[in-house]
Amino acid sequence: MEEQIPWGKIQYHLNKKAEPFDDEFISWLKASDKNSTLWDEIQLVYSMTGQLPDQFEPNEKEAWHKIDQRIFVKKASITISQFFLRIAASILLIALGASASWFIFEQLQTAVYAEVYSPYGHKTKVILPDSSLVWLNGDSRLRYETSFRKSRKVELSGEALFEVRQDKKRAFSVQSNDLKVEVYGTSFNFKQYPDERNAEVALIEGSIGLFSDDQFLEKMVAGEVADYDLKNKAINISKKNINQIISWSTDELNIENEKFEDVITYLERWYGVEIVADQDLEIDQRLSFKVKTESLQELLSIINRVSPINYRIDGKKVIISKKMNSE
Repeated sequence: MEEQIPWGKIQYHLNKKAEPFDDEFISWLKASDKNSTLWDEIQLVYSMTGQLPDQFEPNEKEAWHKIDQRIFVKKASITISQFFLRIAASILLIALGASASWFIFEQLQTAVYAEVYSPYGHKTKVILPDSSLVWLNGDSRLRYETSFRKSRKVELSGEALFEVRQDKKRAFSVQSNDLKVEVYGTSFNFKQYPDERNAEVALIEGSIGLFSDDQFLEKMVAGEVADYDLKNKAINISKKNINQIISWSTDELNIENEKFEDVITYLERWYGVEIVADQDLEIDQRLSFKVKTESLQELLSIINRVSPINYRIDGKKVIISKKMNSE
């Protein structure tokens, strides 16, 4: 004989989430995987519809008829309002049970994604569906599901500073190329531009896990910086100046002992310009400086005094050439 579903207790525990389960309800949950799955699905649909299931005799034909009445089809496209979607889910929950209703809900609700682009010379703040905060550096792109309905996953191209809201039940993951960061709540900086060979992850607080092609690489702790070679799939973790790395997200750009070619990249993103260097320009010198309110013209003038370069600004383009000894 088919096991009876304790609908009364299900209703009670949906309304009284803080109350512990009694022995009878626990026994029903443990009786089979089907029961525990049913309970999980009922909770999920209830959280979306706010509708409590009643004791019922399944009537699949009637349920489908009611759903069909709430769907408007025109030119092979389906338009479902949020109101009708909630009704459809609740009707199915009552008529078919949570398993069937969740199947239909999955079919009707298509994931909607948002994509945010931060152009050169700008910093863009993004508030995610779970209230986590993201600051995008120049020429950076973030893609994510607008509801975080299934998971807290985002895709990054470029550089971003994350402040992830803690959720011990659902991990937050950032995917960029084949490198993935997984956390439950912390803050970190992730940089991986498409034209760069290496990815960099700087952990400000807490701990995070690093994965490549879903294979676990390393666990990081606060103050560590991971440098990941995308081509060779090699990772190096060390201690670095985190404040310097995340200075781009503030009103100050902090350059400390950086190669000249790397300085050019920083300046492009900070000022929103394209910097073109002559092919015969070879500078072994490393630079250290801070940019607060200085204009690009002022900064290049300073660099010109300490480095063997000349420069010319043409709108949003900067041409850097080698300074002759006679100059």
